[in-house]
Amino acid sequence: MIPACRSEPMLRFFDVYVRRYVARRFDRVRVWRHPQTLDMPPGVPLLCVMSHAAWWDVLIGYLLARRVVGRESYAPMDEAQLRRYRILARLGVYSVDRSSAAGLRAFLRYTKALLSGDRCVWITPQGEIVSNWKRPVRFQVGVGHLVRAVPAVAVVPVAVHYEFLEEARPEIFVRFGAARSFQAAREPAAEIAALLERDLEATLDRTLQDVTDRAPDGYRVLVEGATSTSRVYDSVRWVRARLTGRPDP
Repeated sequence: MIPACRSEPMLRFFDVYVRRYVARRFDRVRVWRHPQTLDMPPGVPLLCVMSHAAWWDVLIGYLLARRVVGRESYAPMDEAQLRRYRILARLGVYSVDRSSAAGLRAFLRYTKALLSGDRCVWITPQGEIVSNWKRPVRFQVGVGHLVRAVPAVAVVPVAVHYEFLEEARPEIFVRFGAARSFQAAREPAAEIAALLERDLEATLDRTLQDVTDRAPDGYRVLVEGATSTSRVYDSVRWVRARLTGRPDP
């Protein structure tokens, strides 16, 4: 198993790199409401369960962990992939070997040890890239075993959706759902996983409805992309109106 070995200098470098990388490829990253109003209980470990519709979720999860949640954060990655990109271990990424029972037990032990205090672990329990529109949402049962192992954890669903609106580049919509606590969990792991599936599905449904209705007003802009075609055109119209003294139609 490859453990996480967070490096603050590397994290600060990636803070700048990821923000710029995302800004070049997306028009905006929008997050529902202000971080101070999000339902994230203080003083208890968080488990953020993200939807998984694209490869981009890795970078968006990093961005959200650093700029919205703001806690010491960790995330598992397939062991073969992390061996190829070991530098990610310095960002808080650790490995999971899903090919063996021993590998899964090691993952549970290590994640349980991480989930203490104000720490946060980010996972994509769907286990594969799945369309945000697919219903029902299905998780691997391992998330239920993890919650049973750490009953103090608060589980937060995180919906991440990619959508083309008015610009050539897509926008990203993020919504954090209400935290669910399992202080005295007696439910079987499969039942816990089913509850969390419904939580993420409801959070996704609200996000998709906002996108369908073209209703971004409740979202604040976390990252503003590079200058778009329409914004350049609007600037040209404004300059022309100022120079000619005539309002642009």
